[in-house]
Amino acid sequence: MFRFLVLTVMASLALGAQCPPSTPAEIAVVREINKIRRFPKEYAKYLRALGTHFEGTLWRLREHVPIRTNEGRDAVMEAADFLDNIEPVMELIVYNESLHRAAWDHVMDQGPTGATGHAGTDGSRPSLRIKRYGEIEGLSGEVINYGDETPRMTVIQLVIDDGVPDRGHRHNLFNPKFRAAGAAIGPHKDYGTMVVVDMVDALGPKTEP
Repeated sequence: MFRFLVLTVMASLALGAQCPPSTPAEIAVVREINKIRRFPKEYAKYLRALGTHFEGTLWRLREHVPIRTNEGRDAVMEAADFLDNIEPVMELIVYNESLHRAAWDHVMDQGPTGATGHAGTDGSRPSLRIKRYGEIEGLSGEVINYGDETPRMTVIQLVIDDGVPDRGHRHNLFNPKFRAAGAAIGPHKDYGTMVVVDMVDALGPKTEP
């Protein structure tokens, strides 16, 4: 068991070492999170307009592959109501390359298998992946979107959180305690593309065990 754990940690570190620097698209995802946190009412108007393009649970957006949703238009309108009533979060989220590497680990682990969710194939949770690259100060969280989307549509879908009863992704995005984030975008076996964003209150330097 000990040898297995050592090999798992070594593999994770090697994976992180191969992680490329953040791309403009990955940085744009976090920038879009900042925008929707600061200007939720503007995004509410945008969502209401998008919500007019449903046929049952099929979302037929212009110049976009139709999206089969779980809840249909109701989830979009509910998200718009949320945005209309939430207080803006003025604290900017700072982009963090160490968090990008933690998110990249999950993309590289999960993408080839077609798996979904926040658990890694080694059983790791977001906080453990983040701790590979720094010391978490305060809260930590993770949001994931599946599908080939623009940064704006990625964030919009996370706020809608279709099919997720507790709207956990939405609440993470609007948690004012999250002040640093890093994103990773990569291939996914079943959905084509996946986006992972890891978020923390603050991330200190990695300490030696």
